[in-house]
Amino acid sequence: SSGINAEYGGVSKVYMELLGEYYHHRYGLDFRSARFPGIISATTPGGGTTDYAVQIFYDAIETGRHECFLEPDTRLPMMYISDCIQSVIQMMECAEDKLTQRTYNISAFSFTPAEIVAEIRKHMPLEVTYKVDPMRQKIASTWPQVLEDSSARRDWGWNPEFTLEKMVPYMLQKVRNQLVKELPTPKELF
Repeated sequence: SSGINAEYGGVSKVYMELLGEYYHHRYGLDFRSARFPGIISATTPGGGTTDYAVQIFYDAIETGRHECFLEPDTRLPMMYISDCIQSVIQMMECAEDKLTQRTYNISAFSFTPAEIVAEIRKHMPLEVTYKVDPMRQKIASTWPQVLEDSSARRDWGWNPEFTLEKMVPYMLQKVRNQLVKELPTPKELF
């Protein structure tokens, strides 16, 4: 799958990618673009389709309970924020002659709600119920389960640091820091 969704946001992204391709071919503009999966950080979630993957950490720490709005087997591609930032730096520092395309899929790992629950439970108790939101489930069902990023890996050596297993303890600590109102240093945010 291309990683493109048919919602307005997906359509406008494709428009900008094609416009960048045009300016590259017509005027030689060094245009570079990235398609990302759901990005996970300790920032309070805003209600998007992949935000359950952040909210679950807040709920686990605050109440030990989480109500998930996606079905337990809904697999979606995700990435931890520091890998996202690192991938952009690597892409921008890559010599232009090594690029075989102008828009790259960049990903790290994919998981389901059930899988992130199991991983969190390795570190702390967590009770989970599923109350599926039909609209968000419909959106999630149109997205790819895996964001294929072999071109980024081949062209500029993309290789994420974080897996689900490595991310969970980091996120638990980062969210704890947020909840106790400690002011983390910039390095602690990532």
